[in-house]
Amino acid sequence: MIGRRRFLGGRFAPFIAAVLAAVVILAVVLYPTDYYIIRPGSAIELQPMVTVEGGQKDEKGMLMLTTVRMSKANVLGYLYAKTDPYADLVKETTVHSPHETDEQYNLRELQEMKNSQQNAMIAAFRKAGLPVKVNEQGALVVFLVSDMPAKQYLKIGDVITKVDDREIKNAAQLLAVLKGRKAGETVKLTFIRDGQAKTADIKLKAFPKTPGQKETRAGIGIAYPNPDGPTTKRDIELPKKVTIQSENIGGPSAGMMFTLEIFNQLTPGDLTKGYRIAGTGTINADGRVGPIGGVKHKVRASDKMEADIFFAPDNPTPAGSKQRSNYADAKAEAEKLGTKMKIVPVRTLDDAIKYLESLPPKGGK
Repeated sequence: MIGRRRFLGGRFAPFIAAVLAAVVILAVVLYPTDYYIIRPGSAIELQPMVTVEGGQKDEKGMLMLTTVRMSKANVLGYLYAKTDPYADLVKETTVHSPHETDEQYNLRELQEMKNSQQNAMIAAFRKAGLPVKVNEQGALVVFLVSDMPAKQYLKIGDVITKVDDREIKNAAQLLAVLKGRKAGETVKLTFIRDGQAKTADIKLKAFPKTPGQKETRAGIGIAYPNPDGPTTKRDIELPKKVTIQSENIGGPSAGMMFTLEIFNQLTPGDLTKGYRIAGTGTINADGRVGPIGGVKHKVRASDKMEADIFFAPDNPTPAGSKQRSNYADAKAEAEKLGTKMKIVPVRTLDDAIKYLESLPPKGGK
C-alpha cells in the first residue's frame, strides 16, 4: 500500500505542481492595482432619454452625450492596457479621494448627474425665455472625509439646514459660516435625513495640510473634491415637466448636451439641421461650460458613431503652464484619428447654439 501511494504521488506530482503554479499565476494576474483603466465609451442619442412636456421631437439629426468606460485594473488588465493604444492608466487617487469608498464615489457620481440635469433645465429654460424658480433647501452632503468628525454623525444624502442659529440655504452659506473657525470649536448642526430633522454637536478638527498650504484649516469633514465646494440641495419649479432617463450614467460631463436637447425641444425649429452632434462639458445654471476628463476617449467614441460635430470645452488654462484645454486635447485626438468630424470650442451655452444656428442644413436640404 505504501508503495502504491508513492507510485501515485510520483505519477501525479507534475500535474499537482502545474495546478499549484497555475493557481499562483492566476492569483498574481488578478491581484488588484491602484490604477483605473479608461477607454472610449459610447455616444448616446439624447432624444429618447429626454422628454419635455409638449416639446418638439422632430430632430432630423441627433444630439449625443458621450461617455468613457472606466474599470479598476488588476495586474493582467494593467499589463494589457500598457499595450492598448486606446487605453489610459490613471492613478486611483485621480479618480476619487483616498478617503472615499467605491460606494461613496458611485453615490457622488449619481448626485453629480442629478445636479447637472438640474443645471441643464435651468439654463435651457432661461435661454428659451421661460420662467424658472429655484428653491434652495440646504447644503447636500456628498462627501465625507475619513478621520474627520462629520463621518461619525452624517451620511451621504443628508441636507444641512442650520449651523448653530444660522439658517443654511445653500452650500456657499455653509462654507461662509464655517470659514475661520478653529479646531476644537463645537458647532450644532441641524440636518434632514429621510425627511426627518436631526441635530448633532460636532467638534471641528484641523484638515491635513496640502502641499504649499501655510495656514491650518479646520472643518467638520464634508469637504467636497470640487473647486465649487459642496452641492446645494434644490427644488426647481418649471412651467413644463422635464423627464430625463439617464439610467446609471453618472457624473456631470453630459450637462451641456442635456441643455441643448432640452432647449431644442422647447423652441421652434431644429438645432441639429440633420447633423449628428456629439459633445461634452459640464454646465452651470448660468450657461457656462466647464471642462471634463477623458475627452480624447469621447472623441474616439463620437467618431465611431459617425458624428459630424463634437463640442469641446475651451476652458482657460494658466499662462505658461503645461495644462491644455479640453478643446486642444480633442482637436489633437481628432487630427490623430484623421476624422472629418469638426471639433468646435465652446465656453458657454450661447457658443454652441450660435454655432448650430449658423450652419446650413446638412446636404442643403
